[in-house]
Amino acid sequence: MTSASKMAMDPSAFYNLNNGISVIKSCVINCRRATCFSVSLATIICPNRDNVTARLRTFLGIPKEFPEIRIDYFKEQPGTLPPKACFLSHIHSDHLQGLDNYIGPVVYCSPATKKLLLRLEKKSARLTRLCNGVEIEPQRMYRNLGPEHGRDVLRAIPYNTPTTIELDPCQAITVTLLEANHCPGSTMFLIENDNKAILYTGDIRAEDWWRESLRRNPILVPYTRGWKRLDCIYLDTTFCGPSPTYETFPSKTQGIGLLISEIKKYPRDTVFHFNAWTYGYEDLWIGLASAFNAKIHVDKYRYEIFQSVGDASVYEHGPCLTGYSALSMDRCERILLSEGCLTLDPSCTRFHSCERGYVCEGRAGRQVVYVHPAVNSQIREPGAGYPRKASGNEYISLSSLATMCQARRN
Repeated sequence: MTSASKMAMDPSAFYNLNNGISVIKSCVINCRRATCFSVSLATIICPNRDNVTARLRTFLGIPKEFPEIRIDYFKEQPGTLPPKACFLSHIHSDHLQGLDNYIGPVVYCSPATKKLLLRLEKKSARLTRLCNGVEIEPQRMYRNLGPEHGRDVLRAIPYNTPTTIELDPCQAITVTLLEANHCPGSTMFLIENDNKAILYTGDIRAEDWWRESLRRNPILVPYTRGWKRLDCIYLDTTFCGPSPTYETFPSKTQGIGLLISEIKKYPRDTVFHFNAWTYGYEDLWIGLASAFNAKIHVDKYRYEIFQSVGDASVYEHGPCLTGYSALSMDRCERILLSEGCLTLDPSCTRFHSCERGYVCEGRAGRQVVYVHPAVNSQIREPGAGYPRKASGNEYISLSSLATMCQARRN
């Protein structure tokens, strides 16, 4: 084993990357003097760690190698030239600043990100519709980016497809979207021209299978073999740090498995509510449905959101969530082949992931085990909104995409 490969296997070389929540703190790694771009993306392989420059900063979306573009930050910035192209890695709110009143060039993203973003609604309005049954026009927060306003700002790029984007008649870049393993539609951006190359990770979850998928990706072979060099990696570092707190994170599979084991300890008629407060918990729903041969109840808003990405060509788990159909042999009708694991019927299941403020018939008047997300055993997930414990209910800490499974009784 070479010294470089030893360093790639050493978790202390660049700590442990997990499900990033924010790009507010972003690590910029100068790779010019590195031996090669690590095949695992969890470490930067270099003969001496001092040769890797890493610093925390507030990233305002302007990569210094390509100052003509913006990534994940869309507010006007005094003293800078207007961008010639913009990029959005995923739909979590901390990456959408400035998009609600955006006036600018095309914003490139994945197909799922485009569909989901155009359907996002203001929470107050959707709760009014859900809780009061009031029929009001959906107040979609980013409708200004859609074709209904006469200008289709969002342009979807398929994954793993190098795409040439002309910034001006004399300048073009090649952009490749790579799966980020974070939430539906999340992506990393590999941005190249004849002289420079950067990788912008956005929020990632660097699990073993994901790192292996990067090793196997033929587009990245020139980098993993050292024939090409990255000038810089823009790496989210929300859960990176020298503290032991950041050293251990369960994988999604471990988390879901531990949670299922915990659920099996309860009586078979126990009702559960899973606080999927943002996008990225879909694997949990699928795992629960498979383990218990049951549906997961969600509210109408969430169901329709995932229906919009129900095609497997847009989101790989779409058909598993909301089902799919096919034309009959005579092509006269569509035949439902799968209903999917999500349901609008609260009475047909004991597993719920509907809006927390929604009065759900499946939970009303019953003792419920509420499952809330945590990053690991020591870190609560930012934004999850842990409620005060209500009498008669039980609370489980659910690690980011499931578990630690430490029940806390009232």
